[in-house]
Amino acid sequence: MIVSISLAWKKGFTLFLPVLSLITIYTSTAFSQPINRFSLINRHNISIKAIDPLAPLSVGNGDFAFTADVTGFQTFENFYHKNGISLETMCTWAWHSFPNAKGYKLEDAMKEIDFHGRRIAYVNQEKSEAGAFFRQNPHPVPLGQISLLGKNNQRLEMESISNIDQKLDLWKGLLSSAYNVDGVPVMVETVSGADKSIVGFKIKSPLLKDGRLKPAIKFPYSYDLKTKNKPPFDWTGVERHRSSIISRNANKALIRREIDETVYFTLISWKGKADLIEDRDHEFHLEATEDNLEVTFEFSAAPIKNSTLFTAICTQSEKAWKDYWSKGGVIDFSGSTDPRATELERRIVLTQYLMKINYAGSFPPQETGLTHISWYGKHNSEVYWWHTAQFYEFNHTNLLEKSFNWYRKILPLAIAVAKKEGFEGARWPKMAGINGRPTPGEINPYIIWNQANPIYLAELIFRYKPNKATLNTYKDVVFESAKFLASYAWFDKKTDRYILGPPLKSVNESTDESETFNPSFELVQWHHGLKVAQQWRERMGLPKDRKWEEVLNKLSTLTIQEGKYVEMESDPEMYTRQGGYSSAMLMALGYLPKTEMVDTQIMSNTFDAIYQRNGLKSFVSWSLGKGAMTAARLGKQKEAVDILCNTLPGAVFLKNGHVQRAKEPLGCAAYLPANSAFLAAAGLMAAGWDGSGTTNAPGFPQDGTWKVRSENMNRLP
Repeated sequence: MIVSISLAWKKGFTLFLPVLSLITIYTSTAFSQPINRFSLINRHNISIKAIDPLAPLSVGNGDFAFTADVTGFQTFENFYHKNGISLETMCTWAWHSFPNAKGYKLEDAMKEIDFHGRRIAYVNQEKSEAGAFFRQNPHPVPLGQISLLGKNNQRLEMESISNIDQKLDLWKGLLSSAYNVDGVPVMVETVSGADKSIVGFKIKSPLLKDGRLKPAIKFPYSYDLKTKNKPPFDWTGVERHRSSIISRNANKALIRREIDETVYFTLISWKGKADLIEDRDHEFHLEATEDNLEVTFEFSAAPIKNSTLFTAICTQSEKAWKDYWSKGGVIDFSGSTDPRATELERRIVLTQYLMKINYAGSFPPQETGLTHISWYGKHNSEVYWWHTAQFYEFNHTNLLEKSFNWYRKILPLAIAVAKKEGFEGARWPKMAGINGRPTPGEINPYIIWNQANPIYLAELIFRYKPNKATLNTYKDVVFESAKFLASYAWFDKKTDRYILGPPLKSVNESTDESETFNPSFELVQWHHGLKVAQQWRERMGLPKDRKWEEVLNKLSTLTIQEGKYVEMESDPEMYTRQGGYSSAMLMALGYLPKTEMVDTQIMSNTFDAIYQRNGLKSFVSWSLGKGAMTAARLGKQKEAVDILCNTLPGAVFLKNGHVQRAKEPLGCAAYLPANSAFLAAAGLMAAGWDGSGTTNAPGFPQDGTWKVRSENMNRLP
């Protein structure tokens, strides 16, 4: 069933979409019975039976996450960090900068480049001292390592752990860990708060009373940021930070954390007879006198007055997760005869869980979310559409809006950056921390496929809430983004057309920025972005912008060679070179909806050539989404499903649902753009898109091998 919602507004406020409805909420009608959501989600609960550094499990809420090993704590962090996925306690709001002792300025990391006859200072000197400083700063604060100590206050040894039986209840967001320590049973429950930066534990074991098991927290100074991805904690220089107990009573203690100019607070609360002991600087543990102990650790930018007990956190978590699973979109493959159906369903459900934990916060996420730090904790905005469009598709548009509002906050800075470079509108940072300041990089200033993303995402929000309030809320982001698109496009009088670049780095980031121009995908992005922005003006009763219309009418067309699109006009042979897997041009139809810029048959030829040359090798990591979406829109359902079910390196979904980054699997062991792009494609294939008709699950083969049911899904344009 497709439910269409169209609005007619009062005089002076018109609707520009005369044919398409603004939102389609899709529920498949191929089956009469509603999906049993409880059964769907719970059949993919995660079970861990052995210590596996690639299978830690997380609890969280989008603004906070805690990742645990098999003990339910972060007891074996060193082993997990070295061999797999780090165990971290992270949030979106706590950031730190090393002291700027030498007084670096961002201008010290700039170098002028030529932009069609004028000089622009770009922040491109990442290897300079100033560049290195501003790449590292600001970075997220590691909130603390929460572990279990054994006898003599020593960290438990892995050899002492046996009979492991750990389960993540996805419906409740509850992690249960049962195991033996030196033959003695231990049971731990771990849960995160629904809207606070808090993690709670319930521990039951005779070892507690015997003093051979003690929950503990240890605060590092920061990260050792010699490496940009998965850096270790910095435990050195204890004098550079302070951890002070500023209040305490029989069942709680408030710790003030000071790391240079960063200040935050940690409230440790417990139910049961126990004493908080300060072992040494920055290290604390609880000594219990009973076999049961409940303890919570809450983190906040301001002092915390009231404790939240473990039982309350459990109740809040269960309600929040039930709402998430019950009200959002779901896809059910039960009844399918294709042997890959169960695994594909598992990938979708676990990715939905990971998206809620890692990407549903108030700050656009880093590529590893809140699981572990990467790229110095910075947000890479070119993949932001992949990160959050899936929230719209799966009927959680409120979670898309939550982080999208950060763009409204940094809009004045983005306008100032554009003005300084001689452009109109807002130039969004390719890579930025919480402050929105551009990060130095040899690639960063030349990436442009991030600039149209805010327009596309704002349009998705409007499709969900097609009203005047939505337009007024996000019009500045849309219009200032469009101003930059039109201003950045350079008019070549010789050919009577607008071109993009140079300098420019296309999606593949491998070409010389001084020679690259007119990448195919970015050209279509520019066209789509400006066209949507014009629609926003008309919806608000405003005339079309003349400059935007001029760019639309004279924008360069895509380069075609032998009946296929090339990746860029400046290097038409690039994607056909020996060993080349480049395929960014596919996003011009797939990631983007059908536009007059793209000929469907030529794009079909292009897809076929890439698929026949490299097969599934071209579609790993976040290209899972890129390839599957294009295949689906082209009617190539078999290829779309084959891509989603890919099992090559870079497309393997681990026990916890994470996908390792193909380029450096242990450097970015949890590479979430692969998950989010995959989920965006799955949503498109199940719910369809504007123009896909009434066929159930139009992105899947219609030969009877796939029985696809979906509920509460939103179609993409």
